[in-house]
Amino acid sequence: MTDIYGTIFPFSTNNQPMAEFTDDVATVMFRGRIFNHDKLQCVTGSNQAEMVYDIYTRHGISGLGRIDGSFLITITTPECTIIARDRHGTYSQIYYTATHYATGLHRLRDMANGLQPDRTALATFLATGIIPTPHSAFTGVYKLPAGHALIAGKSGKIETIPLNDYGTADIPSTEDEIIKLYGELHRKAICRRIGDNPPVVGMLLSGGYDSGSNLAALRQCYNGEVHTFSIGFRGDAWTELPLARLMSQRFGTRHTEYEITGDEILELPKITNALGDPFVEGGLMVNYAAMRLACGDNLPVILGGDGSDQYFGTAGRELALHRLARRCCLMVWLQAYLISLERQLVENSSSRFKLWFRLASVCNIDDNLFGFKKANLWQIIRSRPEYAYTFKPGNPSWDSLYRRHRLEIDIKKTIDQVILFKASRMADMMGCNMAFPFTDLELRKFLDRLPVDMLCRCDSMTQAARGHLTAKYLLKACYKPLLPPEITSKKKQGGFAPMPLFFVDDARRHRLNDFILSSSVCTDLLRRKGVEKFLRHYENCCHATSLWFWYRQNEAIRYFSLLTLATWWEQYVNNKEVSY
Repeated sequence: MTDIYGTIFPFSTNNQPMAEFTDDVATVMFRGRIFNHDKLQCVTGSNQAEMVYDIYTRHGISGLGRIDGSFLITITTPECTIIARDRHGTYSQIYYTATHYATGLHRLRDMANGLQPDRTALATFLATGIIPTPHSAFTGVYKLPAGHALIAGKSGKIETIPLNDYGTADIPSTEDEIIKLYGELHRKAICRRIGDNPPVVGMLLSGGYDSGSNLAALRQCYNGEVHTFSIGFRGDAWTELPLARLMSQRFGTRHTEYEITGDEILELPKITNALGDPFVEGGLMVNYAAMRLACGDNLPVILGGDGSDQYFGTAGRELALHRLARRCCLMVWLQAYLISLERQLVENSSSRFKLWFRLASVCNIDDNLFGFKKANLWQIIRSRPEYAYTFKPGNPSWDSLYRRHRLEIDIKKTIDQVILFKASRMADMMGCNMAFPFTDLELRKFLDRLPVDMLCRCDSMTQAARGHLTAKYLLKACYKPLLPPEITSKKKQGGFAPMPLFFVDDARRHRLNDFILSSSVCTDLLRRKGVEKFLRHYENCCHATSLWFWYRQNEAIRYFSLLTLATWWEQYVNNKEVSY
């Protein structure tokens, strides 16, 4: 086998620095930024590549996990080439085969001729919205997971290892001390990301607890100019824009906002081209619109609130219901009914979908609630999904179940492969330098050691099952006194778009239908008759506002997935430029 070789390009559009270090043993290339210089105990004055090499020689490959930042590292020695990604994969994706690697799927496809679409992976995309690592949309092509290193030996052997040596944190003994320390760690995380005395700082402002806490913490350590950016939706009665304006006025920022109209869907070819593998998620167009809004200010850094929910853990009520169902020996019966119900799902059954949706959120607790399910997937594609990310909870205690779900679903799946993936790729696409204080390594180590009661507070698991719980308890205890009551008293709405908005225009939707059906994906991968049936179904439900919100959202996400797949197919398989 030949040596693995390829190309790694820095993202020149967002001014990410690059450093190099060479000695008699190795050559190190570092692309990106390091945030925790103060914790690495490296030689003062070293460039970032030399710091990386120092850590590598002292702690080995897994010790690179001690570096907190947004980066891509290559270390070349006579024995091997090592490529390492940051903990959450915010800098760049690495695609590789047995002989090639590259930072973009287009680049790898051009180097490794003859790549064939992976039908199982694309079926998985239609079912879940993503193709989980290490799989990709092409057979024989793999993605290096976030927080991992690829080791390519001269003998041709390729292996990947996790960069999980990042230490632990000390925890105070009282709740008041824990709350105080959390605030200190959060402020330090922000200071690490904005640097010393920046002329201006950008921030995404949603009107919720996370972005509000970021802004409140920023103002405790920075008195300079702050530009805030908020996204709303035209005709949305539940818009958070008024709350974002309130926060801007409270903390003195220059505020800009934008309402998504639905026309943004015409930018999907550019977005799909930038993402690599096909990808769909309810907040994708929000991230795109936010970066498009902010990019004109040429800010040195833009802070986002992403990752806070997942670092504390999500789905507390569903996890409690799941645990209680197992304890009462009901889970087997509920799962059997869920399977039976899924087989009965029909295209126009909003009420049946509502029942399935509620039950699936308790039985599966793996966050795969949107997309084409087995009941209807077989109608449009000739392959079955096998790469779906499935959480198998077993029968652990409440604390163990919560911690496992937090790590395996909230962090390894949702943060690494969805939330920060889309936020970072959209930032790169628009030339913005995004940073995410809530994912700071010191915060991560701190929260990992806390009792579950500090992450999600409830009197008992039974009370949690009834919805009587406080998610992100520590964050709220820390920042509630600093935020307006209008922010702290409102229910969480989430960072997603009402997806039917993009397809409500009849003339545009008919053009998109024609594009989907004209793509060779309908003959080479999909069942054309099944696609036509779904498009007819969507014509019937796209204006039916009486249907349950989450049913309409799911149908629009399925439409979005078909459009994305057809766009990706033309770009990556047929190598064509796409416009609608």
